[in-house]
Amino acid sequence: MKEDRKKFYQKIKEDLLETKRKKWAMLREEYFKKLGEDYRAQFDNPQDMEDMSLLDLIEDTGLKVADIHKEELVRIEEAMTKLDDGTYGVCDGCNEEIDEKRLKLMPFTALCVDCQKKKESRRV
Repeated sequence: MKEDRKKFYQKIKEDLLETKRKKWAMLREEYFKKLGEDYRAQFDNPQDMEDMSLLDLIEDTGLKVADIHKEELVRIEEAMTKLDDGTYGVCDGCNEEIDEKRLKLMPFTALCVDCQKKKESRRV
């Protein structure tokens, strides 16, 4: 592996570790954070359908945000494993090297731009 690529991967690994720490902190906060005391009584005893709808929305939104952070943590962990075993930067779709610009922008991506486009076009 070229020395420049090694340095680049080391920087990516450091960035991934920092991002992982931040995501875990946010996820913990979201899981364990409680609504302010002013709202607690209102949500413990919803008065009408509007209160119940608002409570459902808050809970659903919180769960979605937590799911997003959890998914990002999984992808970060996968990228770090690939860094350790020497397969980082290789596209899971076509086995070609992923462009450095893409890795800088999305360090836990597993696909090159072309394979990502193909994947997204199949969803539509």
